[in-house]
Amino acid sequence: MTSRPDLAALTDDALALVANRGLVKRAARMFAEETPELLVTSERILVRYGDGVETSLPAGIPFSEASCTCGASSVCRHRVGLVLVYRANHGSSFDHIDWTPGEFDDEALEAFLGGAVLARANRTRLQGYQATVHRARGTDPVVRVELPHCTVRFLVPHELSHAHSSASAHTTAEAIALAVWAVRAADESGTDHVHVGRSSVVRDADRSALARALARTILVDGLSTTTAVQHATAVRDTRTIEAGSAIWLADACIELTDQIEAYSMRHAGHSRTRVAMIIAEIHARVELGESVDSSLAGTVLGTETPGETPLRRSRLISLGARVTATGDSTTADIYFAEPDSDAVFLMSHDWSSESDEALSGYAISTRRIAGSTVAALASSTVLTESAVRRANHRIRLGRKGIGRTSILPLGVDAWEKSIDVVDDYAEMHRRFIERPPSFARARLTTDGVGVMRIDSVISTDYAPAEQIWTMRVGDGRGNLAQVSVVHRAQAPGAIDAMVRAMSARPRAVSGRLTARAGALWMTPFAVACDLGVIVPDLEEGLGSATMTRAVTTGGVDAIDSALEGALSVLADIAHRGLRNAAEPTISALRRCAAGVVMVGMDSTARALECVADAISFGELETSADAWVHAVIRIVTAIESR
Repeated sequence: MTSRPDLAALTDDALALVANRGLVKRAARMFAEETPELLVTSERILVRYGDGVETSLPAGIPFSEASCTCGASSVCRHRVGLVLVYRANHGSSFDHIDWTPGEFDDEALEAFLGGAVLARANRTRLQGYQATVHRARGTDPVVRVELPHCTVRFLVPHELSHAHSSASAHTTAEAIALAVWAVRAADESGTDHVHVGRSSVVRDADRSALARALARTILVDGLSTTTAVQHATAVRDTRTIEAGSAIWLADACIELTDQIEAYSMRHAGHSRTRVAMIIAEIHARVELGESVDSSLAGTVLGTETPGETPLRRSRLISLGARVTATGDSTTADIYFAEPDSDAVFLMSHDWSSESDEALSGYAISTRRIAGSTVAALASSTVLTESAVRRANHRIRLGRKGIGRTSILPLGVDAWEKSIDVVDDYAEMHRRFIERPPSFARARLTTDGVGVMRIDSVISTDYAPAEQIWTMRVGDGRGNLAQVSVVHRAQAPGAIDAMVRAMSARPRAVSGRLTARAGALWMTPFAVACDLGVIVPDLEEGLGSATMTRAVTTGGVDAIDSALEGALSVLADIAHRGLRNAAEPTISALRRCAAGVVMVGMDSTARALECVADAISFGELETSADAWVHAVIRIVTAIESR
């Protein structure tokens, strides 16, 4: 009799990764209705079903490669059923998991993957790459490795044949080798975030210098004085930087030139504060990119991050949508979580209005993307074989996207069944404030996007002057979080929709999370409640909701007020240019420094005083260095609260 502990160790979640949840459910239903005949020999496992279908699995072969008389060329319900039948009869021998894929040496990899695959993977290793390892925990045997271009899961202990990658089929084998080497490096270093391969990052000094010069020129001369010729030069320099390998540095430069254009066109997308943060970020990324720490340098520059990666068959769970408008253009940002990789992706689409006013979210809810309406995509499960993801987690569907994509309705419990949901607000707040600063992280468009479970609604509050509706929710552990909606012309029904959803037993809310003033805050994209999955930005503005003004005992946070005030003054300096700063600017900086001292932040106050002193002495380079240092200190302080 053959012993296949690897089959017995495959959980339903593991089977769903290799097949899909629909096949697993159908196989389980088929098994429950009529128990198939199981025959186990030393050479194979044979299962005969009541409908006459036979599925045969030779020894040492993954279940996905079993032969089946049903005629299906890929994984089918009968192949999945074979695992369920065997598991039911033989159980699992893995009660406590303590293993590492680092146990596979290169000989084992070559025997399983082949010499050609290992050679290709080794070329990637010689170039260097980043990886994060998530260990097996308790009775869960799965080890997950996050690579720059995909996620690899080792579903069964001590078995390479059950490794699964979210990448497309032609890169899966290489990804498995890269994942094993990453775990091996993590085992040796004692840390789960590792740099594998080359001991140093290949730096492009010329492009880094060009990026720094671009940011420094805007800071010294002022964005408001940028001419059309200077703008064209900035765009040309940015394209040169983009042609290099530093993806995150190039992305920051692209955003800076976009801000220059937005200002010149008088678009609402322009933000002085955002410009200041980008200028400081570019300086920080260039400086950190020169670090002797290869892992840090590669992370901040993005030198080891592929630009685009095709994904294999993907199941994307919608997290709702956010609608924004600039001029006469309306943008729908639709967010998706991929259970296979625990990553969040963004799909965007723009529409222009024939009038001077931008379209509302309700107006575009019936517009189509990839053959489906915006409203359907924002509250659905998407099954696709043609998704392509960019480094910043934007996704698009390939040219054959419509024909190879299925759209299924999203159940109100889909989030909790499929993806990680925040159920401890205090723990999530701790993770947020302990993250590296934004200028030292990957520039992901989905940074902070997630789902919070709602145990109870504590209170709601509407501020009519600011047109802000805020709700306090609890996690059942004594921790509170704030969900806040600001009325916007492009989403006139958002507040009404949130009031309705929160009155219908809300289960969870998705959106962008931030840490602010010692608490967790969320800007909502969707709510799962008894009414279904509600996407506030796409709802019609009926104005029928009843809102009350709660009695508030607190005011504006003193630390936030001091930091934001100082950042605003520094942003004004970058807008007008350091060379144009005068005595009123110096006085404003010193007042900000005094205000920061009042809240106990002496080091930040000294940084502001240094900027004021350097400007008063007329030292442009010293002023620029001091300005960058001050902005970085303030941004770090704001993000760590």
